[in-house]
Amino acid sequence: MNEHVQLASLGERFRQVREQEGVSVSELAARSGIDTRQISALEAGRLDPAFDVMCALADGIGVRLSALFPEN
Repeated sequence: MNEHVQLASLGERFRQVREQEGVSVSELAARSGIDTRQISALEAGRLDPAFDVMCALADGIGVRLSALFPEN
């Protein structure tokens, strides 16, 4: 699987979890300290986030870090 496909899959899974938990992008940005543009870029598969960014986003959504990654 190439990097672009992996990032797209990560972004899709991330958006699903965020929406399932009922958290908007702006609310997540406020909770996590991560800029809305970075969150949008992640969801669009254009950003390969650092580990600390993913941890902050998971905390902001209120889920375990592992929930943000695709199962495949």
